[in-house]
Amino acid sequence: MTLHAQDDASAASLYNKGLEMIKAKNYTEALPLMEQAIEAADAESEADAEVIKLAKRNGAIAAYYVGNDQRKGDDSESALATYEKGIAFSAGFYANYIGRAQALEGMNKTAESISAYIEAGDVCAKSKKADKAEKMYSKAENIIAVAWGDKKWDATAEYAMAFLEMKQSPEVHYYLAYAMKEKGNAEKALEHADKAIEQAGETDASKYYMAKAESLEALGQSDAAVEAYKMVKDAKYSERAKYKVSELSGGK
Repeated sequence: MTLHAQDDASAASLYNKGLEMIKAKNYTEALPLMEQAIEAADAESEADAEVIKLAKRNGAIAAYYVGNDQRKGDDSESALATYEKGIAFSAGFYANYIGRAQALEGMNKTAESISAYIEAGDVCAKSKKADKAEKMYSKAENIIAVAWGDKKWDATAEYAMAFLEMKQSPEVHYYLAYAMKEKGNAEKALEHADKAIEQAGETDASKYYMAKAESLEALGQSDAAVEAYKMVKDAKYSERAKYKVSELSGGK
């Protein structure tokens, strides 16, 4: 939306120049023009209030593309600052939240990136972008799954706790249960295995029961472990579960 401008230095004029840059996909020049338009605007003026609103909306778009270019150029730190600027312009524009999470991951601030991916998912959900929201939540979970698969137990625990501070997930409780067991805290492992089972709903909870059984076994609670192993039905785990039942029951 082009606005009527009185002179080249007016807020409306600066906005119009920025808009032309956006139309030309020259986001690097568009972004500072949108910032200048906001700074030049008089918030008490009805006309300038409209400039501020439009400049923030378009500034958020420009920030996203500038941030992307910075991130692709391996400058994740600058990209992060740009995405955050975009979020400050328009808190409801989901794309900058996604970019921020990616920038944090690129800076190896992994726990922070997990929280950022979840926040991005929440903003996507509010924006009725359900597919994007699920991708963001899955991305956050996958980071934890990779650490778990690599048996990096300290990292798994750190990342899982960052995730669970913002969102519940039976899979993440499962990863954390194993991490806690391997770190020697079987009581906490049991707590998270139980939460995974509780949150599983209609999903087959076999592997969660395996985590529970192994935690109980680590605690020396053999009878309770046997009962948990008996709940394992999935063929992927059932043979080992049957073996453990036999072993803990003395071959009976």
